[in-house]
Amino acid sequence: MTMTLDTEPRKLSLHEEHLRKGARMGDFGGWLVPLFYTSIMEEHAAVRTKAGLFDISHMGEILVEGPGALDFLEKNLPRRIAPVKQDQAIYMPLVNDQGGMVDDIIVYRRGDDRFMIIVNAGNIEKDFNWFKARAPKHVTVTDLSESMGLLALQGPLAMQILCEGFGAYYRDLKRFHCRSFEEGMIGRTGYTGEDGYEIMVPKTKLKAVWDVIFRVGEKHGLLPIGFGARDTLRLEAAMPLYGHELNDEITPLEADLGWAIDLTKESFPGSDVLKKQKQTGITKKRIGFEMVDRGIPRNGFEVQKNGQGIGTVASGSFIPTTGKNIGMAFVTASEASPGNAIDIMIRGKAVKAVVVSLPFYRRKG
Repeated sequence: MTMTLDTEPRKLSLHEEHLRKGARMGDFGGWLVPLFYTSIMEEHAAVRTKAGLFDISHMGEILVEGPGALDFLEKNLPRRIAPVKQDQAIYMPLVNDQGGMVDDIIVYRRGDDRFMIIVNAGNIEKDFNWFKARAPKHVTVTDLSESMGLLALQGPLAMQILCEGFGAYYRDLKRFHCRSFEEGMIGRTGYTGEDGYEIMVPKTKLKAVWDVIFRVGEKHGLLPIGFGARDTLRLEAAMPLYGHELNDEITPLEADLGWAIDLTKESFPGSDVLKKQKQTGITKKRIGFEMVDRGIPRNGFEVQKNGQGIGTVASGSFIPTTGKNIGMAFVTASEASPGNAIDIMIRGKAVKAVVVSLPFYRRKG
């Protein structure tokens, strides 16, 4: 989480609606966002058991299109794009020449040579410049972030609510696929570990879509969800957050995202570095851990083994679903095995923890 102190945070287009629903607002990456409406625990539970609606309009949307757009992305992204069918999506990190991660993105194929790319809010300008600098003359790169909004409907009842609100046309929408909707699209994706949808529409239509979802969803127990529960949900599902488990120095292999790159490709930015790292082995690795003794781990806390530093906590929190204190960290690769006893340094004290397999939570079915 990046706090911006020197400028006023930007407001979401639904800012007044969030206040009307009682949101406690706070700064996230230069945006004034709802942290919670009732409580993080209640909102976390709603997404796990019923459904929740998130306003994630701070996210960025970059359109890449034109003759050769497919070839351009094929050469510059770390996964094969040609096999991606129209209206299918694919997740991957955006990799720099040193093998580090510029961002993590979702690429939606909307036509033969037309791609919508969802990027993290704090990286919109950086990502846009990354694509723009590499694009040939016949490929157009457009930042649509100012005009498009994004909502996330997540939870076991998300499909029922979506179809009641917008029609059975979306019932058979497969995971990581999308369909057109109101000058935008609905994709079956999410950042919570639950089934759900991300709905992208022009910001002028965002309030109307928000209202329809709540009109239908409130009888099903739908709640508005703040960024506090968004963070605990994604942590429980072991989904990385830029600035914590991802940055320009961490490689996908170190972040345990080797599945999201294709090292059989001839080349892409950073591929030589990553292929060498694959051969020689990584020296640090992302792990999950549970606290054995009392204490909540936080970003930046030191991880120790027998009094020696072996790594650093990337994310940590109390999790309502299990009632446990959990976290993700980067540690020396030799200490990354599940079951390994480690210590988290909290206020100068070594607090016992144990390495566990990721994810912490996996939805049934």
